[in-house]
Amino acid sequence: MILTADRLLTDSQAEIIHAGAVAVESSVITYAGPRAEMPDGPVHDLGDVTLLPGLFDCHVHLCMDPAADRTEANTVRATDPAPTRSLMLANATRLLDAGITTARDLGSPAPLGTEVRDLLAASTSTTPRLLVANAPITVPGGHAWAMGGEAEGVAGVIDQVRRHGAQGVDVIKVMTTGGFMTPGTGPAHARFTLAELTALVAEAHRLGLPVTTHALGVEGIERAVRAGVDGIEHCGWVTENGSRFDAAIAQQIVSNGVAVCPTMNVACTAETYFCPWDERDQVIGNLRALRAAGATLIAGTDAGIPLVPFEGFADCLSIFAEIGMTPREVIAAATTEAARVCGLAEVTGRLQAGLAADMIAAPGDPTVDIEVLRTPAFVMARGREHQVRPHEVSSGTAESRDDLLAALRAGAGRPA
Repeated sequence: MILTADRLLTDSQAEIIHAGAVAVESSVITYAGPRAEMPDGPVHDLGDVTLLPGLFDCHVHLCMDPAADRTEANTVRATDPAPTRSLMLANATRLLDAGITTARDLGSPAPLGTEVRDLLAASTSTTPRLLVANAPITVPGGHAWAMGGEAEGVAGVIDQVRRHGAQGVDVIKVMTTGGFMTPGTGPAHARFTLAELTALVAEAHRLGLPVTTHALGVEGIERAVRAGVDGIEHCGWVTENGSRFDAAIAQQIVSNGVAVCPTMNVACTAETYFCPWDERDQVIGNLRALRAAGATLIAGTDAGIPLVPFEGFADCLSIFAEIGMTPREVIAAATTEAARVCGLAEVTGRLQAGLAADMIAAPGDPTVDIEVLRTPAFVMARGREHQVRPHEVSSGTAESRDDLLAALRAGAGRPA
């Protein structure tokens, strides 16, 4: 198959090729360049669109239903896995409707993450590529404890890392702080000691596994960076009563090459703001300051948590643009840079001969207007076309968002 389009963007930093073509054989790209130089073969002309690499959502939870209430979403357990497995498989196809061809599932009951990953990879249908963490490693009774990843002490965290390695995970996820969705766990405070975190990271790296951490609070962010993690999820700079950006810690993040997935989503947009971390100006300001410090930011949404739908990925990109990232920087955060951070730079993230045939077509030029990525006109994952389904991205009513925000704040011991 040869796909042609009025515009071709092979890489986030490449020049637009006008009248471009991409040749695909099986699941691999064999040519990407000018139409005038394309090989012979049957042509599918996509018309007035821009062909570009498929997108990454680096933080999703396929085991959760974004339409569910907070309590249901927070008590996903490793018991009775069949319904959760079915939900995860269905949610994976919803990612494709947003143009996401690769995603990191950063929390599901073990061993469902690895099971679903392998089922999708073996499927004859169009499916996204998954990297999975299975159950996040957390302190007893800590954030997301119900998924089955509790560990205590240096010996305990090392044992959990080894269990995860035996399950075949792609990445270790650790809960360095509590979370708003698990009442009483304290999102502002670190939960593992520095010795525990350091041992966890060392064991994961010994097994060849990267470590990313849920870290909302300032204390936990600093401890995670000192322990040598590879990535930070959220990085909310949360305190007991709000948030506080710390320039010194941010510089450590940059110096250590730690990638940050700030999980911006519909909860963080001006129109529907219901993020419990702090007031919106402060949250966006913190992210702007982190970007100005030189941190590597990658795209991710936390999709699956209450009122954050899988199809709403583009909200993350819009917020990246709002903090001053150029369209090409935003595209990189969702393609080439995301692929590098995820260890897939030689697999996907660019349109180049020898890489996976993961691509989307946007009805416009995303290097000029990033908003055109909201409505992909064409999606291909691993050489198979996905028929984009019409969908309405809904994040509940104003009342449901207010109720959720009040519950999250109450769970963290904050005033409503």
